[in-house]
Amino acid sequence: MSLIGVAQIDITPTEAVWLVGYGDRDHKSEGVYQALRAGAVAITDGGEEVVIIAADLIGYDLAYAADAKAHIADATGLLPRQIVLTATHTHCAPFFYPWIMPGEVEAGYAVFLRDKLLEVVLRARANQVAGSISFARTTSDFGVNRRLPDGKGGILFAPNPDGPMDRDLDTLFFVDRRGRALGSLSVFGCHPTSLGGYLIGGDYPGYFCRAIEEQTGAPALFSTGCAGNIRPWYGRKEGSFPRPSFEELAGAGQELAATALASQADAIPVDATHLQIADTFHSLPYCELPSIPTLRETLQDANPRSSDWAAAMLAITQHGDLATSSPHEIQILQFNPDLRMVFLGGEVLTEIGLHIKEALQPGLTSTVAYANGLIAYVPGEETYPLGGYEVDGSYRFFLRPAPFKATIEQLIVEQTKELVTTLNG
Repeated sequence: MSLIGVAQIDITPTEAVWLVGYGDRDHKSEGVYQALRAGAVAITDGGEEVVIIAADLIGYDLAYAADAKAHIADATGLLPRQIVLTATHTHCAPFFYPWIMPGEVEAGYAVFLRDKLLEVVLRARANQVAGSISFARTTSDFGVNRRLPDGKGGILFAPNPDGPMDRDLDTLFFVDRRGRALGSLSVFGCHPTSLGGYLIGGDYPGYFCRAIEEQTGAPALFSTGCAGNIRPWYGRKEGSFPRPSFEELAGAGQELAATALASQADAIPVDATHLQIADTFHSLPYCELPSIPTLRETLQDANPRSSDWAAAMLAITQHGDLATSSPHEIQILQFNPDLRMVFLGGEVLTEIGLHIKEALQPGLTSTVAYANGLIAYVPGEETYPLGGYEVDGSYRFFLRPAPFKATIEQLIVEQTKELVTTLNG
């Protein structure tokens, strides 16, 4: 049996804060519709230990992820490669590291969160008992591709039911030696952008986890899959993404939870005696960088998001050249050669997750995005001909100097395959 510990902690800010995820907010939060939480599962088996953290946050930038991992490593003796940071990607959580967004970084919350992440890891490790793991995969029709070809060589931000989407809903169920629930970790690839506004909350993953907990009496964790171009589609109204009521939002989370719980009947036992971890950084190249005259011209742009980005890029050029590539982290948790989780930095589009799963067959693979460093949108190669927000319209929000080249998907898939080959060698 494995040693398994699960813990959960409240990470809701105690005062009004700037929220992150939408570029049109003009003041701080006005309240809380649902408490934010972080959970951790600590697994020890086969001489290896891993801690997976799942939190109701938009994600972490590279610097914050490195600092949080080092903070946890220093207190626990774990190595940073043994610590996985994931997020639900809710757009109604605090602004705690640099973005090109309205408002400002909540530095106090960043410190508070770092300490809370350490606390939940310590609790999870202290809770470890002998137990077992099972894995269940089912599917859900919740969510839709949001890139609709306009017939003129471009893209509309609208529901595209015929577009690609990874509909796998994967859940790891953890029980003690008597079969009592210790917790669960689910993965599904759909943007938590049901609500905007100024209320803090965890979106559909928050309702999903609470519905699981009602039935099992144990903490439920949720990590978002490759969902860069996937979002909820309430009411299935053609051409638009209507905002749900709180009742509709809760109902969607509860329905998804019921689907996950039903899959437990067909869950397969997981032999984790060969638990292994592989972790690497590699480079994702940018397209042509902006010139200094272009940046100076953009500095005069009436859109504050554009001018703020230009100012940030010009500040870098005062001391040297802009980077030509971005670091990108890939982390693999392999339970055995037949089952693994692949954790990817960035808002990875669904096509890349699907291609990784295909490339690593016949084994089962869960792909998790928004992990460790949320560097930017990470588009699949086939999305480039039509361009659009994810491909060439969003990079400035993430403080990137330029969009990525279309070759990045191949780089990510090949690097992932190489890591798995190393583990199986």
